[in-house]
Amino acid sequence: MGDCARIERLTNGYLIRVDDPKIKKANQSRSPDDNKPWKDPEREFVFKNIDEVLAWLKANLDKALPEDDYVSAFNAAVMEEDDDE
Repeated sequence: MGDCARIERLTNGYLIRVDDPKIKKANQSRSPDDNKPWKDPEREFVFKNIDEVLAWLKANLDKALPEDDYVSAFNAAVMEEDDDE
């Protein structure tokens, strides 16, 4: 599964589940001989109403869902000066 935010309706509010990109990156960089334990990157946030959900999404979604590596690499390549001219 790719990076995503999941919103679930609860009996008394809403639940947002996202994977922490920093924890995912740390887990991926572990070597087999590493003593660092694997950590669950999933984080949950509970809100009372849809306005709180939307406020959290607006403030945090860009941080919670990192930019796609392909897109960022492509953008960096496009921005480099062309030495052929």
